[in-house]
Amino acid sequence: MIKEHIVIAGVAVEVWRKSVKNFILVVYASDGRVRLSVPLGASAASIREVIMSRMDWIRARQRSSRARPVVAEPLMEDGAEHLFFGKAYPLRIREGKGRHELCFDRNLGIVLRVRPGSTAAARRRLLDRWYRAELSHRIQALLHTWQPIVGREAAEYRIKRMKTRWGTCNVLARRLWLNLKLVTLPEQCLELIVVHELVHLLEREHNEIFYGHMDRLLPDWRRRNELLK
Repeated sequence: MIKEHIVIAGVAVEVWRKSVKNFILVVYASDGRVRLSVPLGASAASIREVIMSRMDWIRARQRSSRARPVVAEPLMEDGAEHLFFGKAYPLRIREGKGRHELCFDRNLGIVLRVRPGSTAAARRRLLDRWYRAELSHRIQALLHTWQPIVGREAAEYRIKRMKTRWGTCNVLARRLWLNLKLVTLPEQCLELIVVHELVHLLEREHNEIFYGHMDRLLPDWRRRNELLK
C-alpha cells in the first residue's frame, strides 16, 4: 500500500493506493479524518474528481463529527457507573491496608480495594488490568470457536486502546489487534469484531467476497454492527 497526503478545497485527504478496483471514501466519525482508497494506477485527476464530486457529503460528515459530544471517561470515584460487556455496574471504592486488588460481584458491582489516598490514575490502572484480563479470556474462547469455522488461524492477538477502530488485522503476520473498549460493549459486538478480523485472513479487502463470507458465517452481522454505532 502507498499512502499520500493531499489537500483539496481546504480538506486534507489521506490517499491510499491499494490493490482495489473501486474508489472507497471514508470520513471517520470520531475525528472527521478523510481517507480515500484508490486503485494503484489511479491518476491525480481522477482522484481529485472523486473528492470534488463528494465534497458536500464530506463537509457534512465533518460537521457532524465536530458536533458529536465528547464522551468523558467514567469517574474513578465511589458510585460512578462503569460498563462491563454492555451492562453498567457501580464502582465501589474500599480503602484499607494491603495491596490494591479488584473484586467483581454482579450484585455489588466492581469493588476496588485500595490504600487510603490512592489516585484516580492508580485506580484506573487497576480497572484496566482487570478489563484486559477479562477481555483476553473471552477473545481466546471466541478464537477457539471461530477459527475452525472460518478455516484460518491467527498467529496471535493483542489488545490496545484505539481511537478510530474496534479491531485491525495484519494479514501477513496473521496478527489481530482488538480495542480494549470492546470490554464495555455487549459480547455479541466482540464476537462480530473477532469474526470480522478473522475473515480478513480469507480476504484482505472490504469487497463483495469479504461481505459474502460475513453473510455466510455471521448472518446477523449487520444488526450487530449497528450496536457498535
